[in-house]
Amino acid sequence: MPEKSRINLENILKVERDERKKLVPLEEEFYEKVAGQIQDLEDEKRKIDDPYSTKYAIIEDEQKTAKNAIESIIYKRTTKIINEARYNAEMSLHETSKQKEKHNIDSMTREERIFYNKLLEVMTEWRSEVINRIFKREKPARLQPSVPPGEETKLELPPEDKKDISKEYIVVRLLKDIPTFVGVDGRNYTLAKEDVAVLSTVNAKALINRKAAIQIMVKR
Repeated sequence: MPEKSRINLENILKVERDERKKLVPLEEEFYEKVAGQIQDLEDEKRKIDDPYSTKYAIIEDEQKTAKNAIESIIYKRTTKIINEARYNAEMSLHETSKQKEKHNIDSMTREERIFYNKLLEVMTEWRSEVINRIFKREKPARLQPSVPPGEETKLELPPEDKKDISKEYIVVRLLKDIPTFVGVDGRNYTLAKEDVAVLSTVNAKALINRKAAIQIMVKR
C-alpha cells in the first residue's frame, strides 16, 4: 500500500511568512488533514518496540516539527484574519465605494471563515455602539422621580403603553447611581439614585439582582 502523501507544513509556513497580508489558499479540510497526519505519526511511533531506536527518534522529531509549524501557521493566519475583519468592520461604518477585501476570504478554511464572520460581527457592533454613543446620544426613557423610599408605588401609564410595559419593560426605582450603559434596546441610560425609570426586562432584572434597583408595580 502506497504511503500517504503528507502536507508540507514548513513550506506553507514559509509562504505564509513571506505574504504579509494575503493568506495562503488552503483547502477546506486542511486542519482536519493536519490532525490526521499528526495522529498517523503517533500511530507509527506506537508500533515501534524500541523507544530508543533511530526510527522512533525520527518520528518524534517529525511530530515536534509538525506541531511547531502548525502552531506558527495558525498564529500567522489568525493575525491576518483579525486585521481583515478590523478593516472591513471599519469600512462598514462609512459610506464608501471602496470594495471590502475579499481575496483572503476565498483562501480561508471552513473554520477560519466562521472565525472571521464572528469577529466581523462583534467588531462592527462594537464600533457602531461606540460611534452612536458619541454622536447620537439619546436621553433615557424615564418617569419623574420623587418616589418615597420603601413605598410600593402605582404609576398610571397611557393605555397604549400597558401591553409593551408589562411584557418587555419593568419600572424600577434606583437604589444607587449607575454609570452610563447601553440597554438591550440600544438606548443610552445614565441613572441616579432615587430615579424611576422604564427599562427593558433584561436590564431591569440585572439591576435588581445586583440590588441596585427595586421593581415598582405598574397599575394596569
